[in-house]
Parts: sequence; C-alpha cells; structure tokens
Amino acid sequence: MTDLLFVHVPKFDNYCKPFNRFSFINLPPVGLLGLADFLRGHQYSTRVVHLGVEKMKYGEVNLDKIIAEHQPALIGLGLHWHFQSFDVIETARKIKRDHPDIAVVLGGFTASAFAEEILRTFECIDFVIRGDAEIPLRELIGQYRASRNYQQVPNLAFRESGAVRMNPISYVGDARTLDEICYTDFTLMKDYPTFIDCFSRYVHLEDISEKLQKRLIGQEKMFPVFLGRGCTYNCFFCGGGSSGQKNNNNRVGVYLRPVKAVVDSLKDLQRFGFETAALALDPPPVAPREEYYLEVFEGMRNENISLTVEVERYHLPSRKFIKRFHELPKPDSWITLSPGCHDEELRRKNGLYRYSNAELEKCLGVMEEEGVNSLVCFSAGAPFEHESDLKQMGRYLRRLARKFKRVRCRTSMIEIEPQSPISSNPKAYGVKPRRSTFMDYYRYHSLSGRSHFLEMGYERADCPGEEETKRLFCQHLCTRFNLRGLPPFFNRALCRAAVVAWKSGALSLLDKVSGLAIVLSVVLAT
Repeated sequence: MTDLLFVHVPKFDNYCKPFNRFSFINLPPVGLLGLADFLRGHQYSTRVVHLGVEKMKYGEVNLDKIIAEHQPALIGLGLHWHFQSFDVIETARKIKRDHPDIAVVLGGFTASAFAEEILRTFECIDFVIRGDAEIPLRELIGQYRASRNYQQVPNLAFRESGAVRMNPISYVGDARTLDEICYTDFTLMKDYPTFIDCFSRYVHLEDISEKLQKRLIGQEKMFPVFLGRGCTYNCFFCGGGSSGQKNNNNRVGVYLRPVKAVVDSLKDLQRFGFETAALALDPPPVAPREEYYLEVFEGMRNENISLTVEVERYHLPSRKFIKRFHELPKPDSWITLSPGCHDEELRRKNGLYRYSNAELEKCLGVMEEEGVNSLVCFSAGAPFEHESDLKQMGRYLRRLARKFKRVRCRTSMIEIEPQSPISSNPKAYGVKPRRSTFMDYYRYHSLSGRSHFLEMGYERADCPGEEETKRLFCQHLCTRFNLRGLPPFFNRALCRAAVVAWKSGALSLLDKVSGLAIVLSVVLAT
C-alpha cells in the first residue's frame, strides 16, 4: 500500500500552428520529486506517476490499473500551472467516482490561489495544500492514518462540517528542511526512462517519432535544476513574483540551495541520461548571485559534468561571468536574457526596465567575442502596447539576428496568470481580464484544441484586441523558424507549408517510410 501517490497531469489537448496537436506541461514542478524524497525520508511510502508517460507507454490512461498497482491511501494531484485546471479536476473526478475511499489532495500555485473556491465547487477534492508542502503533507498523512483531526496541519484547506476551513500558511520551507532533500531521484517516478526520453521538454507532439520531434522542437532531454524558492521581482505577468510568493506561500525573500547540492543534482541528471540542465533563479544583489553561479560552474568542472547548460539571467552578466561560462564543456550551452520588449519606455511603464538596448547589445557583443550563445526572449501583449510597437519590435528582432551570429531571438504572447500583478490589480495596467476565478480557468481550458501560445486572456484599453494582436504576432514577431533575420514573409510561408504537411498526413508518412522528414525538419527547426 502507498501512503501518497503523486500524479502529474499534463494538459493533453492543445493546438498550435505549425505543430498540430500536442500535450503541454509535461515537465512536473521541479520540487515534485523532492516532496516524494522528503516523505520517503519520514518513512512514508510514495511514488510519482506521469499520465503523459502512461498514455504513451500503454496506449491509454487507466486510472483503475494505476490505483490497483499502488493501492494509495491518498492521491496528490499537482495543480501548479493554470493550464492544467480542467485536466486535473477531471482526473480527480474520475478517481472519486470509482474510488470514493481515496482522499484527493491538490497542491501548487494555482491550487493555492483558488483553494477555497475549489473546495466549495468540487466535491472530488478533499484537501488543498497552500504554499510549501513538505511538512503539511507529512502531517496530513499522519492525521489521515490516525485521528483525522486536521485543524493543526499547517497550510491545509479542507472541509469540516460542510464548511471550508483554511488553516494559516504557517509553514514556509527553509534551509533546515530543504537542504536535505534530493530533487533528482528519478527512480521515484514510474517508468522514468520513458519520461526522460520522451517528456523531458515542454511539449510533446502527437503521431510522429521522437527523432523527428527533437528536430522540430529543437530541445533535447532537459530538466530544470532546483536552485531555490522565492522571488524579489514582481513582473506584471508572473504569478510567481514577490506578491504572488507572499500571497500563496507566505514567503518573503529568496531561499538559495547550497552549491554542493546543486552540483549533486547536475551529477544526477547526467547519470540518468539527461542532456541539458536549466538553471533559472537570479535574484539580486547581482554580484553575489554571479559568484553563486561561478561556484556551480567550478563544481561542474571538478565533477566532470558535461551537460549542456541554460542559465537564465534577469540582469546582464559580466564579462567575467561570460568567460567562465564559455569554459563549460558543452559549446552549445547558452545564456537566456528576457528584456520583455524592445521599447525602453514600454518596459519602464510595465516595471520591467533593468537595462537599456545599448547595454543589451554591448553584452551580446561580449558574448560574441567570447564564443557564448545567447537566447533573447521578447513578448507581445503587454499593457500600453500599440500596433506600431509590435511592428517595430519585429524589425528590432531581425536586426539583432543579423548583427549577432550567436544570438537566437524568441517571442511569445503574454497570458494572464493567477496572482500576477496584472490579474490582482488590472486597473493599474488598463486591462480587463477575461479570467479571474478558478471556474474561468477551468471552463477555458476545457475547450478543445486551443493555442495557448497565442492567448492573452484580457483586453487592453486603446490597444490592439486579442485577435488583432494574434494577427500582428504571426505577421511580425513569430520566430518559429530559424531564418536569421529574413523578412517575416518567409516565416509565414514555411508555417503554411508545415500546416499543409500535417493536415495532409504527408509529414507523418515521410516520418514512417523514410528519413526525408528529418531532412525537412532541418528547414523547419527552431
């Protein structure tokens, strides 16, 4: 019998040109394996099941078979990202319908933000852990096995005598608890080799081989490394910024994991067969954080870790940092920068200004000199943004791609998130949200075949509407194809060709009968 079975539920039904239907949110939260490891360390039996892996490996998601195999007392469903809202609730509904004796507990950012509404609305949910979950889960399992008195379980929301009770968020993970946890023991995940080979990326395409998927998507076997918790920034679009951390987790400031533990996680990723590690936590002050990363790089060299590495920097890296990054063994490693948009005044209005375009381009020039790759991420759909801004940003992206040979540019649409500043205080940004309650997200994500890379979820005063913004994005900003700064006409032409190849079945046929699809994918690769 399993005390707590963790189940990761992707968002299965998505559509996006030019890649047809796909599953999304295939990477579980970086702390999920850590929760399983923590409970195991306290003598509770636990396991992680990934429903995307189940569907691929066994041809279906058979919850009855999964439950019969593990016989859990409780099932923990992660509801971290709002994209999962419909799939997670429907999974819980099926579990409760067929196995009413099993308790279902939710956790994650979205579950935390809407805990009371979820418990009032869905009888299939028994508990919600708000914020950090290590101690609360341990205490919940103990009470579930004993007296079932939940009033002292920290961070817990539950029903009592028909009413929703919200215990205080009194547990916030600290170094004493978190430093001892292993976040990269993939043996805790059922069928983990299939996860590593097929689902260790953000999306999974249907009906084509893994080899072709890797060429089309441009990502290898990747996993983010747990560096810490918290954020000192408050980006308007992000639910995990400082205000969201305070509301959801009662966290102020940042916990940083010890360097040795980070290096041990990188060793684990290499041992399990991953090819790329993502390092994405860069709180101020800037100089000490650079030293933190430099110590990680030194540990990688000492341990002969040869993973490709992505490091996301919120501020521009120094030349010293760039030089040391260049010494990593994999030349295809890269540094990611996210200025937001090309217009400095628009960045200031939205609280995203951290450096000027001149400073950005100077830094990119240093990376060119030192032989370091970069990914510069831009976004569309910001408050106060006009049609002319989107067109000018497209021209700026193409100029960067022509000027710097080692730069890749990527653009995305901003989509509203629970607990983000734009969601919590829309009037300050001149927007009108289309989604604000959990049921708004649940209903929206129940719709079949939506393109969540082209959805905003709000309207902006005196700015292009959502449909017009989509059109402008596709015309001027889409960087799906690697055309090194060529006019957007070529991007749109290849997109149309790819859609025809999908819909006609030509791509799948070529994938099955010959290697021609691999040749085609070189042209289409990001």
